[in-house]
Amino acid sequence: MKALRELISLASRLFVAGVFLYAAYDKVWQPAAFAQAVAEYELVPLWLVNSSSAVMAWLELLLGALLVFGVAVRAAALWSSGLLVFFIALMIYAGLTGAGYDCGCFPGGGHAAGYETALRDLVFLVPSLWLVFFPGRWLALAPGRGSRPREERFLS
Repeated sequence: MKALRELISLASRLFVAGVFLYAAYDKVWQPAAFAQAVAEYELVPLWLVNSSSAVMAWLELLLGALLVFGVAVRAAALWSSGLLVFFIALMIYAGLTGAGYDCGCFPGGGHAAGYETALRDLVFLVPSLWLVFFPGRWLALAPGRGSRPREERFLS
């Protein structure tokens, strides 16, 4: 049973990492296009659009890298879950207002902001929340506390 939980944790970690790395790729290398997408939501003042979009892009990249390498998995999963909840709320808001613009989520565009995108993000949230509770240790560079067997901790 523990092996199955570790396998699910590894698959969840790599899946969520892939989602965030893929999402961050275009945003980091083409910040002006992502800043324009952020400005369309009209949630932050115009003078804050560039810095907030840059922080978001690099945060997604950092979270993806932490999850790929298995460093601070629970913290990265908690941050990614928080971001996904924010994105879900943003997509529901876009659906309620009937905005109809590109969500700015992934490279290439064509992802309309709305209820379908909120459902997609909800699917992404499930493995992220799994990692908050079961971060796993397989293929992790820094598996965290409790990674050694209990007897070994008392002997050292």
